[in-house]
Amino acid sequence: MSAYKQFITNEVTITPFEVHKEFSLSGDEITGSNIEIELYTGYKHSSLLAPLTSSGFVNTTNTQGVYNSVKQLYYSNYQSSSLGDNVPTRSILPGASKDDESYYGPTTAPRFDNYLQSTLTQSRYLPTGSNSEISVISIPSKLFIENIVPQTFELTYTQSGGGFDIHYTLLDDGEGNIKASAVKANGDPYSVEPIMGQIFYAHGLITLTTGSLTNISSASNADTGLLSSMSIDFRSSLKIYENQYRCVVRENEFNGSLNPSLASGSDNNYLDFATGSIFTPYVTTVGLYNNEKTLIAVGKLSEPLPISKYSDTTIVISFDT
Repeated sequence: MSAYKQFITNEVTITPFEVHKEFSLSGDEITGSNIEIELYTGYKHSSLLAPLTSSGFVNTTNTQGVYNSVKQLYYSNYQSSSLGDNVPTRSILPGASKDDESYYGPTTAPRFDNYLQSTLTQSRYLPTGSNSEISVISIPSKLFIENIVPQTFELTYTQSGGGFDIHYTLLDDGEGNIKASAVKANGDPYSVEPIMGQIFYAHGLITLTTGSLTNISSASNADTGLLSSMSIDFRSSLKIYENQYRCVVRENEFNGSLNPSLASGSDNNYLDFATGSIFTPYVTTVGLYNNEKTLIAVGKLSEPLPISKYSDTTIVISFDT
């Protein structure tokens, strides 16, 4: 049978904490059916009538749409300056009276969020000329869960050109930028753009908009086989909550049993052994109920626990959500 008791505030503790999972993928693993990281090419066609081309390994989309989406979401406030469009500077030119006052200067401000990764001023660049090409690496939410942990993304890639191989390493700086370094196959340094693009941790998205790897998506499509020279490492983040409930049974509580099998006869009197001073009820299961008295969790004790008549009995239930 059951006995019920209301929790008080100091008997309930809910503690949030983050857990991380690390991924290290290379070659065909990156786009495999159980991973499905996408490499998209974004392309700004010179003509609106240009035929649309598709991009992507699993969920294909057209390259013009990729370019326009990236521009709208992440670079729409960076069209006039790599440090962001200017804020309004409209000013009043006083006149002899209020009716004579005039205004000059811009009246509109950047209108888009663009998902800044920190409070620091961030430099962003998106090529806007005809036939401009960018690359987008899209990590599905089933992998990054809530966000990519800052300073954990790393991409390595080997590109052939000019008679020698170039080994690239791309790292995120924790502020939303993708920084790059490169060496030749013989170990000599190779000059590259220090910042090749941005990473948007909460979206699992990496954009490469400048430098020699803006074509990494088109160069690594399924037909070229160059995907084998790429590896991607990152950590995902998930916030979980540890719930701890302290069920305290006071020494003067629940000292009698509600089990109907202890009663006998037509008057339902308790059996003699259940009324003696040495009789002690045991706890085998603890259930947690919400305010609507719906059972939401059950804790089973490894062995029956006697309720003490001389001191408080505390049972601690912990679970994660």
